[in-house]
Amino acid sequence: MRTLTHTLLCSLLVCAAAISVPASQSSESLDEFFRRVRPVQASLKTLTASFTETSVSTLLRHPVVATGTLVGAIPLRVVMQYEQPTPKTVAIDQHWMVFAWPGRAEIEKIDIAGIQSRVQKYFVDVSPKQLQDSFVVTLNSERSEDAYRLDLVPKRKQISEGVTRVQVWIHRSSLMMTKMVLNFAGGDVKTLELRDIKINPRIDESAFALLGRAGR
Repeated sequence: MRTLTHTLLCSLLVCAAAISVPASQSSESLDEFFRRVRPVQASLKTLTASFTETSVSTLLRHPVVATGTLVGAIPLRVVMQYEQPTPKTVAIDQHWMVFAWPGRAEIEKIDIAGIQSRVQKYFVDVSPKQLQDSFVVTLNSERSEDAYRLDLVPKRKQISEGVTRVQVWIHRSSLMMTKMVLNFAGGDVKTLELRDIKINPRIDESAFALLGRAGR
C-alpha cells in the first residue's frame, strides 16, 4: 500500500509540476519567473515524454528502477506506460487512478478525487504567496544541468506527515519539469526523470481509453 501511495502522489505531482508556478525567496525574481511561466502554463495542452522512475524504500535492499513513456493532456489526463521491470499501465484523471497489466482483462481503479483536490489546493491553484504560506520555498539556478531547482519543504503538518520535501528541476529555456525527487516521511525516496519531452504534440483520444473503462 505504501508503494501504491507513493506512485499515486508522484504521478499527481508530475501533473502539478508541469503546470504549477514556482516561487523564489526574492520578490523581484518571483515576479520575473511568474511572468515567464504563465504563458507556458497557458499554452500547454498536451505532452509526451520518456521517464525513469527510481524508488528507494526502507523495505528493500536495492533501489527499483522503472522506465517507460507517458502522455498527458488538459483537462488532466495522464497515462504512464511502464515497460521495465514490470510492464503495466497507470492512467490518471481528476477522479480515477486506473491500473492495467498485459494479459489481464480486469483492471484496478482507485477514487483519487480527494487526493487530487489536495494536490490542486497546495501545488497548482495557488499564487506564489500561497505556495510560500504552505512551504519553505527556494529557487536555485543549476548551471551544470541548465535548470532551475525548486525546493519545497512543508510547513503544514498535514503535508509533512506524507511528504517531507519536494525538489523539482525545471529546464531553463522550456520551463518544463525534467526531474522530481520526493522524500517521504517514512524514509522512502522516489525520483522521476523525464526526457524526450514534446510539448503539444497531437495525441489520439485512444491513448486515454483506459480511463473510459474506469467509469463503467
